[in-house]
Amino acid sequence: MSDANAIIREIEDAYRHYIEVFNRSDAAGFVGCYAHPHTMLSGEQGMVVVNTEADHHRVYQGMAAALEKSNWGRSEIDRLQTWPYSKSLAQLVADVTRYKKDGSVLEKLRATYTFRNEKGAWKILAFSLIEAPFSGPGISR
Repeated sequence: MSDANAIIREIEDAYRHYIEVFNRSDAAGFVGCYAHPHTMLSGEQGMVVVNTEADHHRVYQGMAAALEKSNWGRSEIDRLQTWPYSKSLAQLVADVTRYKKDGSVLEKLRATYTFRNEKGAWKILAFSLIEAPFSGPGISR
């Protein structure tokens, strides 16, 4: 079980880094947290494949503009749940609160990520937003 615990710590550290670069609006750092190609899955759009870092930078710019318009200030992790599938593949479910610049709550969300270890670094291979009132996998909110 120590291998699993070590993998969980590594993935959760990678996710904390992801939120840190996201909060700094570090586009290159954010894009660097993902494998290329990777997928974004939703009920509305189905599967969107982001093939290259350049494509991902364009996606990031649109996301950052939408967050700026919403008066987003920062995101904080409320809870992480992680399940290793192998030494190089795992799932993470994150409960996150997004705050406005004035400190009030913008939204609470839950998302699931598939991580893959690529050359010694854990990268996001797939992302899905879990829409309320659905809880998705793991412990309910």
